[in-house]
Amino acid sequence: MLNISAAAKIEKNKLAADGAWLVLLEITIPVLNETLRLVRNTDDVTWRGYTWTAFPFEPDEISEDSKGELQTLAVKVSNVTRTIQYYLEQGDGGIGATVKLFVVHSKHLDLTQAEYEETFEITSTSADAQWVTFSLGLGYPLMARRPERRILKNFCHFEYGGAECAVSAAVKLDHPTCNKSLVNCRERENSVRYGGEPSIPSGGTFI
Repeated sequence: MLNISAAAKIEKNKLAADGAWLVLLEITIPVLNETLRLVRNTDDVTWRGYTWTAFPFEPDEISEDSKGELQTLAVKVSNVTRTIQYYLEQGDGGIGATVKLFVVHSKHLDLTQAEYEETFEITSTSADAQWVTFSLGLGYPLMARRPERRILKNFCHFEYGGAECAVSAAVKLDHPTCNKSLVNCRERENSVRYGGEPSIPSGGTFI
């Protein structure tokens, strides 16, 4: 169940409301170092200290498949003025850009916490005379390993001599290879950069 603020519950339970639920779209294009902030509304709004520009867009409903996995989400943004298309053409089609969807209430824009927030990544884009359509996937794979690297007691996952290992060229000249153990790391006087976790207890199962 979606948890909403007390203010939102009051607005939801009103028989007649003078405010509206607003959907906000934030598109961050790293290539251009540019962030677009749009609101599906007739007027601009100010939220979190930013001005969100009134702009026509239509997000699909977020749904799950039979396995409970989130599907891609399509968001159509008006292309009548060619404004969004211009940014995409300058920013490699927007592929890999981060997209955030927020839902807020127009009467409670002083609340910095959105009633709903989700982060996506643009996986593909298409455009015609009327709409730019973003296909969005989750910004992180739900089934991916967390953390991405395995944390082992006596194995360093850093590349020997790489930026994280940072042994000097002189050390590599004396020790051309490394077996990634803490013993080897100490021999090279580089244990402060060791990429394993020697503090992990030995033996047994820990949960």
